[in-house]
Parts: sequence; C-alpha cells; structure tokens
Amino acid sequence: MNKQLHKQYPYSMLIPGIVIFLLFFVTPTFQGIGYSFTNWDGFSAKWVGLDNFKSFFSDPTLTHIVRNTFVFTIVSTIFKLVLGILLALMVNRELKTKGFLRTVFYSPAVLSNIAVGLIFVSILHPESGILNRSLSAIGLGSITEDWLHNPDIAIYSVSAIEVWKWTGFNMIILLAGLQTIPKDYYEAVSIDGASAWSRFWHITFPLLMPAFNSVFILNLIGGLKVFDMITATTGGGPGTTTEVINTWVYKAYGASRLGESSAGSFVLAIMVALVSLITYYFLRRREVEL
Repeated sequence: MNKQLHKQYPYSMLIPGIVIFLLFFVTPTFQGIGYSFTNWDGFSAKWVGLDNFKSFFSDPTLTHIVRNTFVFTIVSTIFKLVLGILLALMVNRELKTKGFLRTVFYSPAVLSNIAVGLIFVSILHPESGILNRSLSAIGLGSITEDWLHNPDIAIYSVSAIEVWKWTGFNMIILLAGLQTIPKDYYEAVSIDGASAWSRFWHITFPLLMPAFNSVFILNLIGGLKVFDMITATTGGGPGTTTEVINTWVYKAYGASRLGESSAGSFVLAIMVALVSLITYYFLRRREVEL
C-alpha cells in the first residue's frame, strides 16, 4: 500500500498546477475563441458567426498593421540574435570581468517593459533627450531626429529599444549552449590551423543550433505578440505608424468592440502558432548532436 502511495505521490503534486493552468489559461483561451464568434458586450453574447473576422480582415489599416508587426519582429529578432551571439562569445572567454559583464548585459531583461519604454521616451525626446543632446554636443546635430514620432523611423526606434532590453537574455541562453561544446573539437582543428571564422562556422554554430533555435523561436513569438513596448513608447502612433496587431486588439477592446478584439486575438494566436511551428520544423533539421 505504501509503495503504491509512493508511486502516486509525484503525480498528485501536479494537481494544483494543472488546476491553475486550466482555470487561468485554458478556460479563458476557449472563452476568447467563443466570444470571437459573438457580439459580446461584457454581459451577454449574441452569435454573429464570422462577422467579427470579416470586420477584422476588412479593416483598411490591416495591411499596414501586419507589416508593422513583421517589421518589428524581423528587425528585433535579427539584431537580438546577432548581438546575443557576439556577447555570448565574448563573455565565454577567460576574462577577469566575465561575471560582471554577464550581469551587466543581462540586467535589462529583469526590468519592466513599461519602465524601459518610459525611460527611452525621455532619452529619445527630440529636444530634451539625452541622445539628441549628446549628438549635438559632439558635432553630429545634423543626424538628430524625433526618433519616436518620425513616421519613417519610429518602428525601427522601438525595435532598437526591444533589442537593448532582450539581447542579454539571448546571450545567457546562447552562453549556456556554448559551454556544452567540448573543447576537444577546437583543439583538433587548431592543429590543422583553422581560422577563427572557420572554427565558428564549422564547429561552434552547428553545435549551438539547439540553443539558437530556442532563442530564435522565443524572439519570433515575442515580436509577433509585442504590445507593452509599443504602448509605453508610441502608443501605436504617430497615426498608425507603429500600430501592431496587439495594439489594434487593445483599441478595439477599449472601444467596446469586444467580439472584434477577441477575433483579432484568435487570428494572432493562429499566426504565432503557424510561424513558430514552421520555423521550428526547418531549424530542427539543422541541429547537430554532440
């Protein structure tokens, strides 16, 4: 009897977590899907079929919003990965300050997105911001910009803030991947006189693929779902210059178009799932086992 209870004990400990997951994730998810087919006012729901989806896809700004979402995702993902790899390679070396540098580079990841956004609104202010004042002080006043309100560069400015915040997070995961690579491989190719680039391209990167794939997928998902960074910095403006799908959903909800906002969320969830699964499938095939 005691032996049977001992076997069941670990599984019984999962019950509280499963209940919380069902109540606060699974149930709201299916409720949201259901509301996307209704005209829901917060109290009662009237079935309208696909009308909310038709309204979402017929929005004249939809193409622009989806473009902004993918521009933000692609730009931020590329720079976070490239800089993350470079930083991981740097702090993986035998440096006296490597512990300090790892802490400094990772520290932005623990800050609130809203707090970071508000800080950079001040830094990037066109008149009193530190960035423009510093550029003017060193004789580069000609390249000062209204970074968050110029329609041509606003989405890239917000992407740069996202890169600053999450590059250190990518570095930590990639660093963990680097530390699993046996040094024997490097010693073997060093005897043959392989260059630093050759060692990276033929040994480091292929063996780093599992960690690289993980951060790549996480960055894609985070980019497609971006909301708080946009809201804290530009609010989707000027106009719809930095509007993304999640800010559209938020504004639809604020305008009491609850069914439309649920439909937009459902479409975004499908988009994230498809992009993530397809990307993971192709990247997974390039992984190399140690």
